[in-house]
Amino acid sequence: MKLRTSTNLIKATIATIGTFDGVHKGHKALINHMIDLAKQFDQIPVVIVFEEKPKNFFLSKKIKSLCSISEREKLLNSLGIENIISLKFDKNIQKLSSDEFISELVKKIGIKTFILGNDSKIGHNQAGYEELKDNYPDINFIKFLPKKYNNKIISSTLVKQAIEKGNCEETNELLGRFYTINGKIIKGNNLGEKLGFPTANIIPSQKVVIPKDGIYASIVEYNNKKYYGATSIGKRPTFEKNGQRIIETFILNFNKNIYDEKINIHFISKIRDEEKFNSKEELIDRMKEDIKKIQIRLDKKKYYE
Repeated sequence: MKLRTSTNLIKATIATIGTFDGVHKGHKALINHMIDLAKQFDQIPVVIVFEEKPKNFFLSKKIKSLCSISEREKLLNSLGIENIISLKFDKNIQKLSSDEFISELVKKIGIKTFILGNDSKIGHNQAGYEELKDNYPDINFIKFLPKKYNNKIISSTLVKQAIEKGNCEETNELLGRFYTINGKIIKGNNLGEKLGFPTANIIPSQKVVIPKDGIYASIVEYNNKKYYGATSIGKRPTFEKNGQRIIETFILNFNKNIYDEKINIHFISKIRDEEKFNSKEELIDRMKEDIKKIQIRLDKKKYYE
């Protein structure tokens, strides 16, 4: 088992393990609890993160993620975690028993406290909390009970369901921040410019969860500055029968050529579903209405702070 960490560990550790996809509010509660215990026990907090969901190792159709491993590491850093071990689930990991896995953690990071999620299982024998605490009296195993939102357990799956419904408000409540997609701007067919609304277009990664097709109020982050955006997700049904799914954003009060540069799109609120219009003129009139609604909606709160 290869453990990749950038920090030397000079004393006993308290650790937790998971994919931490999205680093949502449930994850944040666990991390905050671990940091508090680390101070209490005088131990170094360590987070072991699977680069992909272990389930993906067994699936031909992979489960989509909320953010990349590098984005998860940045989010964990922002919560005060300096020691992150990135772990790739492969056939070598798959073969490990819980005994072998725990022994590796004892040997390589000096683990003394291990915080487990409510349904965490370790090793090919799927050892849970009760079995682990009985088998390892020298390690303090702690079960962390999941956090809930509207009587539902906060999970990456719950976040994905909200995103795929286009429910930005629920998504943002579960994450504790706006859902964000980033990408490099590609050169399209200039359709938006011909309509009077030049757009920054990105083709979404096949690995990332994309919100439901429609029009969204967004905040666009480019070159460390933020701008209001009108973001369209869909296949341009007014002009194309079987178009490629694309994310197009009209950036308000912006006039720069930024092809091949990267932007972050923060999804604030869904305005409407994608529609097929009878004419170009009808679409333009609707786009003008959309932008007015987006301006009003974004002006209600200070999203630049």
